Amino acid sequence: MKKVIFSILIIVSIVGCKKYEGNESSGAMENNTSTDMISSATNPKVEGKVFKSNALIEMKVADVMKNGQEIEQNAIDLKGFILNSELNNQTLDSDQVDISAEQIKKMEKVQQINFIELKVPANQLREHVKFALEKGVIIDHILINNEEMTFEKYENELKNENNQSVKIAKQIENKVNKALINDAVNYATIVYKLSEEPHVVSMIIPQSEIKIYREINLGYELKQSWQDGVYYFKSFIIVIFKFLPTILSVLFLCFAIKYVLRRFKTREIKTKL
Repeated sequence: MKKVIFSILIIVSIVGCKKYEGNESSGAMENNTSTDMISSATNPKVEGKVFKSNALIEMKVADVMKNGQEIEQNAIDLKGFILNSELNNQTLDSDQVDISAEQIKKMEKVQQINFIELKVPANQLREHVKFALEKGVIIDHILINNEEMTFEKYENELKNENNQSVKIAKQIENKVNKALINDAVNYATIVYKLSEEPHVVSMIIPQSEIKIYREINLGYELKQSWQDGVYYFKSFIIVIFKFLPTILSVLFLCFAIKYVLRRFKTREIKTKL
């Protein structure tokens, strides 16, 4: 009987260890994504053709401001320039707790997001993207698009060669188009969306005015009670799901032991008879 129980425990332990090793290896694969595997789309080279390159990169970084500044500086070092830079704080959730009759502790779950739009020389696009991806903790999305501009470039060059026979306004338009095409071909546009993992920020605020408002406003009290109830309900569900695998494993083990004991007792009774 002891040998049977011991065998069941060994099997459960082996299964648990395999599951843990599988999760550990998959996590290592996610964190060790090589930045050397850059798409060939970052450096399109076809004889006789020209391209306009654009890229969109969304990734999570350790420090939105620091890593954003490093990416911007790298673009400048590569003879590029910054078009737009926008930093946002998004509030994902909020709650507050009464500390005393005079003060309230307000807590907010926030996430910082940095939007950057810049240009780098087209022949430096691959190097810049490689540098940027090294700053990413998790790469969410990469899009690299190359639009062929060969026809537009040669068409505009032919118009400029014969611009003496056209009006001045048309000559100016042709020169502007030439400048725009040269800029699109020689510089790649990259848009970044850098984000951090959400974190909690807390602050202490006076309670005097809020306390008076609570005393005379039943609607506020009902709304606050509803929010508190939803929060505790969600917390209860999360705790249940967190311990559910352990509970199911223990129940399965108990039922297995009971089943083995019952079979063993039945066999002993038959043997005695």
